Amino acid sequence: MRPKIAVLVAGVVAVTAVTATALAVTPGETPFPSPTIESVFVSTQTVTGPSSQLGEGVLSNYYPRGATVVFKVFAADVKSGRILTADDVKYAYVAIPNQSNVKLSYTAQVTRSDPTWLGTWTVPADYPTGLVDFAVRFRTTGKQFGNFTQIPVATSRLNVTK
Repeated sequence: MRPKIAVLVAGVVAVTAVTATALAVTPGETPFPSPTIESVFVSTQTVTGPSSQLGEGVLSNYYPRGATVVFKVFAADVKSGRILTADDVKYAYVAIPNQSNVKLSYTAQVTRSDPTWLGTWTVPADYPTGLVDFAVRFRTTGKQFGNFTQIPVATSRLNVTK
């Protein structure tokens, strides 16, 4: 009986995620989750600590008000497999509800899989607690789009705590 409930819950979560994503799609962008990524692959981590070097910080999804969230982002062209650099990108930013966009800056990579884009956001003292539905947006100079949205699992999403 329990496996059936788990499958049912997983199905409901997947349908909800697809429906919510479909409603928030920007024209020209491939939504997540998608069966294929056609243009730009984007992956994002949130870490604590300084953002001056790629190796610093601790992976975390929970931040109190006043804390600084460091977004570490990896982006690559799907067809060529090339990691995107500043010369390849028209814009790259993190969109946070009711906040100014967080601009992402290109940094040199240490290894092929290292995140190469960084941005920081300090959680305002009056920001509501709970989930933060951020999205990462990329557009290349060749007019390709890529975006990242969080998976619909509360413990895997950015959370503001008291």
